[in-house]
Amino acid sequence: MTVQYLLGKLPLATGGLIAMAALSACSSPSAPSPLNTDTPISHRAVGPLPAITTTPSIAPVQPPAASTPPSAPAPSLPVVSADARQRLIQELGAEGLDRAWVSRQLDQARYSETVRRLMLPPSSPSVRSWPRYRSRFLDAQRINEGAAFAKRHQPALRRASEESGVPAEIIVAIIGVETFYGRVTGNFRVIDALSTLAFHYPPGARSDRSAFFQDQLAAYLRWTHHTRQDPLAIKGSFAGAIGLPQFMPGSILNWAKDGDQDGKIDLLNSAEDAIASVGEFLKAHGWKAGQPIFVPFDLPANAETLVDGGLAPTLSWARLVEAGGRPAQAQAPQGMLGVIDLYDGATHTTEYRVAADNFFVITQYNRSYFYATAVADLADAIRRARR
Repeated sequence: MTVQYLLGKLPLATGGLIAMAALSACSSPSAPSPLNTDTPISHRAVGPLPAITTTPSIAPVQPPAASTPPSAPAPSLPVVSADARQRLIQELGAEGLDRAWVSRQLDQARYSETVRRLMLPPSSPSVRSWPRYRSRFLDAQRINEGAAFAKRHQPALRRASEESGVPAEIIVAIIGVETFYGRVTGNFRVIDALSTLAFHYPPGARSDRSAFFQDQLAAYLRWTHHTRQDPLAIKGSFAGAIGLPQFMPGSILNWAKDGDQDGKIDLLNSAEDAIASVGEFLKAHGWKAGQPIFVPFDLPANAETLVDGGLAPTLSWARLVEAGGRPAQAQAPQGMLGVIDLYDGATHTTEYRVAADNFFVITQYNRSYFYATAVADLADAIRRARR
């Protein structure tokens, strides 16, 4: 079947499924980002690259003459990395894209100070709190609407679960956390967001991810070119994520699926496509069908010594028992385990859980213990509501 990628009522594609090996937004990280933040660390953000450092000029400035009042500096945009821009044009041209077309799209991209500002750490960071974070996603409305979404799309969820091994409620919960089941998908032009972060990445951010966004911008232009969509018309998040599942362009190229089998992939308007794509992503990242997310364990008083903070499980069942843990079940799940910490800065207390492989698969969607735990808990709540 010929599959077309489509968002909204944009021109249909004529080409087949793109088999590009673009760097995806959900690729395994080379180094872990800080975890358990109160604001979700997006699955669109990979491991930190070396930070950009700036050295301010300290040359003395002569004051203006008394008769000449100082003038305000003219507003200006950050300097575009001309070399990076040219490399992107040459890279895509070598793949067969028309260089003049690529250049025209980049020329029409608008710098967004809002996007740049949103990538910076908050000036007054809030206290990190797992209970507060959890309450944002496990309110009655999100649970009830999740159950209704699951009922409405039951055939698509059944197919996706059979093909991926991922429970329907996990797929629904991810869409619920990401976009409130499609209610909030972003209102930034994707080309503006990606070009701003590719060529004007803020030096005050925790790490420099400009190379990542240059890759995503290249993937976006590949995708829109091959599917004959207008790169200037598609909207998404401030980081360039698209549709109900908030896939980055690289993720669309690698894992998006035609769930409703209509010959095109439309993650913005087709819940069936979004459902199939989330299942495919989790399957590709190692989801184990029939295995748990958490394993009930009574942990010892020094449970914090068992936490390594990474995005992969490192502890065996035997090691946890040796450390003083008492399992609530006799049979160990497949694979390794990990102890995760869910901190509440308001009370200075921490909840510890024993997570199995599937928990860490969810962290590949978004690199945060808070996020993955909220998805798991919301899925449980939706499952109970459906009953």
